[in-house]
Amino acid sequence: MVGIRPVGSKNQYWEDRLESHLSILNDLNCDQIIILVDLDNDSCITETKRLIKTGINQHVIVSVKEFENWFLADFQALGKLVSKEVYVEFPEMEDEPVRKIIELNNGKGFGGSKPRLAVKMRNNGFSIQNAAEHPNCPSAKYFLNKLKEIAVQN
Repeated sequence: MVGIRPVGSKNQYWEDRLESHLSILNDLNCDQIIILVDLDNDSCITETKRLIKTGINQHVIVSVKEFENWFLADFQALGKLVSKEVYVEFPEMEDEPVRKIIELNNGKGFGGSKPRLAVKMRNNGFSIQNAAEHPNCPSAKYFLNKLKEIAVQN
């Protein structure tokens, strides 16, 4: 597995930007490439997927919530990040999950960057599996199920 590369926003996946990212991953001999995008304000998962051109070994998974909501669902990693026990009962109900994490961190931010927050969460043991085990985080469960489907197909 190749390390996750944050690209900034969904529009980074369109046209020449997508080709650039895919070229890098293909040069690294990736067997399968998973493109994860948030639904954001789009109204249709199918339409969002259709807008992203993919090749044979490339798969688009659209998360109905921001994947930062998954950080709220992994209470173990989140607790390490903010240095206290935390539990967010409904992580997917948070419209601004990064703001919620900053609130849990006594108002201290993470360098103003979602990629920096992602690195800090990873360094504190973030696991999509942990997020998927949260009883109120179905989008993480959905993502893991899609990964399993891709694995079975290939």
